[in-house]
Amino acid sequence: MNTKNYRQAHWANQLVLLTGLLFCMVSVQAQTPAPVTLRSEVHKPLAAAQEALKNNQPDQALNLTRQALAVAQLTPAERAVVLRTQAVVALRAQNWDVAIESLEFLVASPEVPVADRLPMLESLMNAGQQKKDNARVVKWARQYIESGGSKPVIRVVMIQTLSVMGEHQQVVAEMLEKLRLDASAGVKTPEQELRMLAVSYRQLKDNAGYQATLRRLLEAYPSKAYWAEVIQRLAQQPNLNPRLELDLYRLLEQTDNLEEAVEYSDMAQQALKAGLPSEALRVLAKGFDAGVLGQGSDGAAHAKLRTEAKKKAQEDELTFAQLEKSAKDSASWAGVGDVYASQQNWTAANSAYAKALVLGSLRREHELRLHYGISLIKAGQKDAARQQLAAVQGDPLAMELASLWGLLAR
Repeated sequence: MNTKNYRQAHWANQLVLLTGLLFCMVSVQAQTPAPVTLRSEVHKPLAAAQEALKNNQPDQALNLTRQALAVAQLTPAERAVVLRTQAVVALRAQNWDVAIESLEFLVASPEVPVADRLPMLESLMNAGQQKKDNARVVKWARQYIESGGSKPVIRVVMIQTLSVMGEHQQVVAEMLEKLRLDASAGVKTPEQELRMLAVSYRQLKDNAGYQATLRRLLEAYPSKAYWAEVIQRLAQQPNLNPRLELDLYRLLEQTDNLEEAVEYSDMAQQALKAGLPSEALRVLAKGFDAGVLGQGSDGAAHAKLRTEAKKKAQEDELTFAQLEKSAKDSASWAGVGDVYASQQNWTAANSAYAKALVLGSLRREHELRLHYGISLIKAGQKDAARQQLAAVQGDPLAMELASLWGLLAR
């Protein structure tokens, strides 16, 4: 059920509840903490108002409650009972001004038990929403929460209203509290609410807050769009380690976000630069098969790039066996692992990476563990992959990439 429909059903239920609370006090024998004895001149119009409301005549009922209010020298208890009735009648008649006036008096009245004030505050929120009086909706929502009200929808409505008002600092504060409460209750915060928090962070130009919320969204509600934005933001970071650009593209491809011709061609060029022509060929073939490459004014350049990749792949095929045979140190075995991974031979890649780790003294251990973790994921060994990815240290981008691949290994 969406939030809007939930609120509508919720307010309707509250009206029924409030109606019962109000009319149970019209009778002299009502079950209240202190039974109220109404004078006949007060009781008579109230009883008639109740009957008119039962007959779906809210306007007539409202006039009758006004007659009761006009009785001279009403006691505080009598006024409370009359205003209870008038509040229900006004809500049914959609006379929001009268409803608000009656309910505001009641929630501040010592004649009204605290337990009865909570549904009244909810009805005040409903009336405020109908009048588009956002400030009052927030005020009554806060009063509801401070009075011990426990319905989560009230806080949500308040946060939504604050968002509409552009009070983004307050949205952030209230959402952080809601996140805490959700975590304590073991409840998954709805995606719509997290998106609202992200919008407020963006409006406040709080990049750290926005990034953290985007990560929450990615973890709880993974989607192609969230992956694309996370990767794009990583790629736009200052002082980006150029050695890891190919790994950014790999993540882009893994999340089905490799789409544009420039992305396919650039990934292929990065693979060639890294000495991995087999990976470049595979990416180019994927781009041509998808009808993305080989088109338009850049079609000839794409074809030339493919020819270059084929030539280098053939050259590597002749020399790779000797490279593997002569591998003795960790750097050499890491290189062998990268070549096997570029060929999607995950078993051989994992064996080479493991040998590199055993030999130790790695100059770029973060790269090895990142590539080893990715290769283990591809091989379906997710537990082992998470261990390698968790051990990635040193380079901030490598650590972030490892963390994101870890999400894919869940």
